[in-house]
Amino acid sequence: MAKQKKLKKTNEERYLDQHGVAYTEKNFDWVGRGQVALEDAAAVGVAAKSILKTIVLQANNDPHDYLVVCLPVEDEIDLKTVARELGKKQLHLADAKRLVNITGYVHGANTPIGIHANKGFPIYFDERIQEFSEISVSAGKLGRSVRVNREALVTLVEGQYIHVVRG
Repeated sequence: MAKQKKLKKTNEERYLDQHGVAYTEKNFDWVGRGQVALEDAAAVGVAAKSILKTIVLQANNDPHDYLVVCLPVEDEIDLKTVARELGKKQLHLADAKRLVNITGYVHGANTPIGIHANKGFPIYFDERIQEFSEISVSAGKLGRSVRVNREALVTLVEGQYIHVVRG
């Protein structure tokens, strides 16, 4: 039987290690596989609503005012709701062509862990995820995630819970 090759840890996994936050490595290719990836997660008992995407936003067209919102991958963010929650006049998605320059990550690999550690942008989480004790976020590499204790991650990245969908 062939020995399974151990994946090299990402910087984000090393950051979690340094801060004593336990995690499980997961391969989750939402960008490449979409709904099929959610079905795979459900098959191993992981609720789709506990798998988060990381959205980078720019406030008021200010090149120095970025923030991050994490919400379930299958949900849509309501920019007006988030702007109202945060007292911002306007919010826009950060320029996808400049994401690497803005965050250090390509589209699909943005993670609240690395963005907090390296950029210090404010991190916000969809308040609805509070029903889950564990959540999944990107590990900083396309198709790679970490499954972590929700409250430990929110505390580590100095996150806050906000309302991110209309209603």
